[in-house]
Amino acid sequence: MSTDTLTDLDTGPVTGPGTGTAGEGWRISSASVVLLAVGVLMAYGFNVFEDRHAAAELDACRTLPHTWPMYAAACAGLLATLAAVALAGRRLLLPRRPRGPVQMAGMVLPAAVLLLVLQAMIVWSVFQPASGGALDCLR
Repeated sequence: MSTDTLTDLDTGPVTGPGTGTAGEGWRISSASVVLLAVGVLMAYGFNVFEDRHAAAELDACRTLPHTWPMYAAACAGLLATLAAVALAGRRLLLPRRPRGPVQMAGMVLPAAVLLLVLQAMIVWSVFQPASGGALDCLR
């Protein structure tokens, strides 16, 4: 495919990362990938903190309040994932579209939306009141 065809398709100038409007597209797409990775790490971190909390509850043989790292991981993950969705959506809406950043944002957006649903369920579960039921402490 020649560069004339790319110009005819109005895909923008054929430039590399870090130059002109294409550089802005690469920065936005890269930032959305980084924020998506932060969201995944925060979901994993929440899982680790929740496992530690459950082990502490079994050791104490009573229901314990949630710890601050659980709240921090849940809220930080939700915010990072929301930002990833916003940036990927912004990149897809830019008028001039070099192919690479658009493909990257096109892959990040569905993954970020699915992660957003998971993060919303995590935040919902953290802010729910404790069940108050008795723990099975017989080992």
